Amino acid sequence: MFPASSQGEGNCKPCRESNAECDKKRPRCGECVVKNKRCGGYNMNHVFANVNSDGPPTGWSRSQNALNNLALDLASQHDTSLQHDTSLQPAYSSIPETSLPAITGQFQAAMPAPAPTFSHRPRPDLNNLPAMVELFLDLYYRRFNPYRISTDLLESGTECGGWRALLPDWIGKSLILDTAIAALCACFIGTQYRDASLINQGRAMYLSAIQLIQKALPEHNSTKRKDLLATTLVLSSIELFLSNGGTSSQTTHIEGATRLLRCVFESPLPDFEDLHAYILNQGLFEALSSRRPYEFSAPKHRSLVSQLFSTPKIHRSGMYIWWCEVNLALPTILHAIDNLSSSTTSTSVRAILADIVALEQKLVRWYAVIRILFSEPATQTSPSGVPFPLHFLSIEACMLFSLYWTSQLLILECRNTIYTTFISSSPNSSPIPSDDSLPAQTAKYASFICRSVQFCTQGTSFAATENMLFPLSVVRSFYERQGDHERVEWCIGAFKKIAEEQRIGFSR
Repeated sequence: MFPASSQGEGNCKPCRESNAECDKKRPRCGECVVKNKRCGGYNMNHVFANVNSDGPPTGWSRSQNALNNLALDLASQHDTSLQHDTSLQPAYSSIPETSLPAITGQFQAAMPAPAPTFSHRPRPDLNNLPAMVELFLDLYYRRFNPYRISTDLLESGTECGGWRALLPDWIGKSLILDTAIAALCACFIGTQYRDASLINQGRAMYLSAIQLIQKALPEHNSTKRKDLLATTLVLSSIELFLSNGGTSSQTTHIEGATRLLRCVFESPLPDFEDLHAYILNQGLFEALSSRRPYEFSAPKHRSLVSQLFSTPKIHRSGMYIWWCEVNLALPTILHAIDNLSSSTTSTSVRAILADIVALEQKLVRWYAVIRILFSEPATQTSPSGVPFPLHFLSIEACMLFSLYWTSQLLILECRNTIYTTFISSSPNSSPIPSDDSLPAQTAKYASFICRSVQFCTQGTSFAATENMLFPLSVVRSFYERQGDHERVEWCIGAFKKIAEEQRIGFSR
């Protein structure tokens, strides 16, 4: 990183904070201001924003968010800019400069770190479920040190899959739930140990749990049984660990959980707890991925959803819960956008835009709090540029910023679809004005997400990695809709690397 100049203070905020002399006419870092040398960039606190060797882009302002310029101007980077501190991250290969020009010439696909060896870990005893659960959690969080805490920058319970920390409390609730938990542990431990026989035992218990829940569902009190609700959550997770995530089987479990949760909402005095929130959020993520309406997005459920999300100790990251509540309206918007046509009335379009504006206003309030709680992501820096990837204070911070960028990507794409549909079909009678900047803004958020993948997924636990599965899948779908096959392949490659490092592809 460039050292700050000690030659007086500048007039703009970044220069005052870095104690650098302000040089508004030509973009230069503090060191080059002192040496009267052109370098084509600024040092803005912990980030060096490289512009180019000729001058700033149109509309450049030194008070702009440095991240915006990082995303838009990384194409100006050269191979020599990649000489960052290799002690911070394992070595990774680079995609050729011509393959992903709009993101960065060095948009790198990180090679997975060597998978940990578990020969020193105890062998699982299928007859001892509490011990199986503890071993599962050790592997899930990579708690291999004497203090039994995660080796990641991760506080257990703040990740999107934090419900798994509740498994010890669920043991003994019912035979069905115990069978599902045993299957979950056997499948995951089997993939980590590369033990085919243990995986096969897990599969057998998984099928037994499905048969047990199918027998229990027709019973008159099944809709009131929390153990059945928890079982659906466990079964959908097994599909993920067996490398079947996103298949119809997992969707079936999610839909079953949604139906049971609907019964809870319809009860006279619903007794909400953290389990219900995890079920609702699981359905939300599936609805956002499939772009179909979500039952609990309906206004009639709004008060009960607020009551549910206000349940004490529902999740150790209140911002994650708040993001889920804010974005409950998004699946409905996406579905409406996908069904737009030239025959859609102006009234319908304006109604969709009103929903988008309402969602954007909620996100603005949410993001304002995020920026107070967490500093914006930094980058590995070198004297000549800003290489991939982004870095964060914690896994939780990476998850929250990535979720925000995911929302922004989907919302801006919706706006652009509306503008494109109506302006191209009837430019003189379009109900809304156009905005030519939307494609670039949308691509920027997709770039942010891709540049965050490595922080959560390389050399980390599955608990940390899981936070990026949803944002990365949204970006992949976005690139597919754009017809950007190179970036689609990059996303597919990232998923393959995750499967390799986390060993979730072993059970195929």
